[in-house]
Amino acid sequence: MIGIDYWRTEWSTFHYNLGWSRWVRFLDGWIAKCAMAVPVVGYLVLFNDGVSQHISFNDLASEHQLSVLSLTASGRLKLIYFGLIILGSANILYRLRRPYIFRVGTDQFDYVERALVHFTVDNYIDLNGVIRHEGHRTLHGKYDDAEFDSFVDAATGRNNPDVGNWNLAKSKFEGLLRSILIETFFRNDVKHRLALTCFLLLAFCGYGLLLIPSFDLFVKVIRVTIRGVT
Repeated sequence: MIGIDYWRTEWSTFHYNLGWSRWVRFLDGWIAKCAMAVPVVGYLVLFNDGVSQHISFNDLASEHQLSVLSLTASGRLKLIYFGLIILGSANILYRLRRPYIFRVGTDQFDYVERALVHFTVDNYIDLNGVIRHEGHRTLHGKYDDAEFDSFVDAATGRNNPDVGNWNLAKSKFEGLLRSILIETFFRNDVKHRLALTCFLLLAFCGYGLLLIPSFDLFVKVIRVTIRGVT
């Protein structure tokens, strides 16, 4: 029998890894992006009587017969409309609140690879300062301070301006830089979890409202098909 300790471990693992990057496609996929346009054109299109008649599926699903969910064509349109409104709202809030590191990359791999190309030594000095001030969150943040000082010396020629070489230092200390970037991505990815949870619940509601009419229509089509065969 599964005990309390098991569920505590599972919850701790889930909570530790709950980050924005795991839900990018869910909150910022193509459906959510398109849903942002619904408040502008949704009323004119979905609630237009002519449009409603054309997408009522009279022949395909026998719309004159109510389904198991008792939804009419108009009822399905309303669920779709409000589902898209809610989903679009979740997407807008996500874009306003998502971590700033997503401007560089929305997952760890993209962030690290792009940062290695575009970041300067000043960026790494700032990131190192934050890690050392706030403490590390992963094993990647436990790098040696002396190694970082050597990197800065090699990149800027702090002690000898004539020997400073940024490209050579970046190549030599690439492992250190990757550790700093991975630590930085993780610590920002797991910030503001309460906001992330609220946006996820909002998005789940939106997707749920979209699935209800789809399921309803699917059941009606199956029923009509079975009756037609028999």
